[in-house]
Parts: sequence; structure tokens; C-alpha cells
Amino acid sequence: MAPQPPSPKPSSSLSKPHKKLPRLPPTQKIQKRPLLHPPIASPRTGSSTPKEIYVSASSPFISTIKRVRTYLSQIESRAAGKITLSSAHKNHHAHIKTAIQKGVEKARGGGGEDGGNGKGGKRGRGGGEEVVLKATGKAIERLLQVALFFEEEEGVKVEIRTGSVGAVDDVVEKDGGETGESRVRRASCLEVGVRLV
Repeated sequence: MAPQPPSPKPSSSLSKPHKKLPRLPPTQKIQKRPLLHPPIASPRTGSSTPKEIYVSASSPFISTIKRVRTYLSQIESRAAGKITLSSAHKNHHAHIKTAIQKGVEKARGGGGEDGGNGKGGKRGRGGGEEVVLKATGKAIERLLQVALFFEEEEGVKVEIRTGSVGAVDDVVEKDGGETGESRVRRASCLEVGVRLV
């Protein structure tokens, strides 16, 4: 029988147990704060502004679909770009043809000097822009319904990611409601990215 190699020593980060928060006395309770969200972006904002939609358990399904479609239509129209005509060019037809070809290439994700997304790579019609939907807790089921709806749509790519977000809870007195301290906890989060292809 061959000798067994020595087992590796566990690293210090893996061997540390998770530090639990101390138990609250019977006179105190935890009061949850709502999760912090950035302001809702207008559909017409530029590509540098993230398009995020926060889905709750009571969010209407059709309204959520319409909001995503509004963002996607604006992304598509922005990706097509503008055609400008200048009187400085002697051959207007050649200028228009070149501008249209650049717009089509950019919309397909490979055009222009930067590949349509500012990073030199090929991406979809939106140049790498996507609409991000987020949900935590009970709202994850509603978000998955929306993701399945867009999975069946043509010309759309759906990417599902998991993560966690920080939430702040206050420790308050049961009788007076006076705030004693704040605690940070991690909540599971589901993120769905919808982009044009």
C-alpha cells in the first residue's frame, strides 16, 4: 500500500467559525429598515447610467415587462446613432451611405472605431448595455417569472446572477421604541440582466 501524502493544513480563514451576533435581551427587538436603492433612471438617460428595476413581491407582472421593453427600445434607438448631414461634403450621397453603414455596424456590435461598446469587443445591438432587474426574499419568484418571459422572446439575451446585499437593522426597545444600535446583515439577492442580441 502506497504511503498517503500529508493532509494540507486548513487555512486560518477557513477554520474560523462565523461570528454570530450576540442574543438580544428580552426587552429589545429588531426593526428592519427598507433596502437602499439608487434613484430610478429615466429611459432616455445615456449608456453610462445603469438601468435598474427593483422587483417586489407585489410588482405587477405586465408593468414590469413594459418597463423593461421601454428601456430596451431606448437602448436600441441609442445604439443606432444619429446621421448628420453637413454642407462641407461635396458628395452628400457618399456621406449618407457611410453614415448609414457605420450606424448599422455599430448597432450590430462591431462597428466604428471602438466596436460599438467602448471596449473594443463585439456585443449586441445595445453595445453592451443591459437592463438589470433585482429582487430579494419573496420577490425572487416574481423576478424568475419575468426572466422566463424574456427567455422566450427573440432578440433578447437573459443572464441570471446571484449575490447578496447589505441590509441595516435597528435594535429598539420593545416598550419605548428607542433605537439602541444598528446591525448589518446580508440578504440573498437575485439579479437578471436583459440585453439585446
